Amino acid sequence: MKLCDECGVNPANIHLTQIMQNKTQISHLCEECARKKGISVSFSNDDSSETTAENPEPVINKTCTRCSCTYEQFRTKGWLGCPECYTAFEQEIDTLLMQMHGSLIHKGKRYRTPGQSPQALTVEIKRLRHELAVAIKNEEFEQAATIRDAIHSIKQMGIQ
Repeated sequence: MKLCDECGVNPANIHLTQIMQNKTQISHLCEECARKKGISVSFSNDDSSETTAENPEPVINKTCTRCSCTYEQFRTKGWLGCPECYTAFEQEIDTLLMQMHGSLIHKGKRYRTPGQSPQALTVEIKRLRHELAVAIKNEEFEQAATIRDAIHSIKQMGIQ
C-alpha cells in the first residue's frame, strides 16, 4: 500500500493528477493531507442509502438483467459483465463520464499516421486535385471518382 506523499504516515487513498504548462504532476495523498490542500473529498462506506430524486430506488441495488452484474460489482471491479450492462447502468455511467471528463462526447484529436504533417496532406490534396482535373479532361470518370473519394477521405481526417 502506498503511503501519502505529504505526511508519509497514512495510506494514500487519493491520487491527484495535475497538468500545468504541459507538465504532469502526480500526488498520492491521504484524506487529511488532501483536505489541507483544499481538496474536498468525502468517502462513504454506506452506499446503500444513496437515493436520487429521479430514482427513489438505491443505486446499489441495480442489476443487469442479462448477466446479473450489480452496480456495486461494476464500481468495485471497474468493468461491466456484458454489453447489456451499458443499458442497465446507463444513467450511472453517464454521471461518471461527466464527472471524469466533463462531457459525454469524445472531443479528442483524430489519429494521424506518423509522417503525415498538415503540410504534407495539403501537398497530397493539391497533387490529387491535379490528377482529378487530368482524369476529367481525359473523360476517365471512374478514375476521377476514385480520386475524388481519396480527396474526401483526406479532408475527413480534419486536417483541411
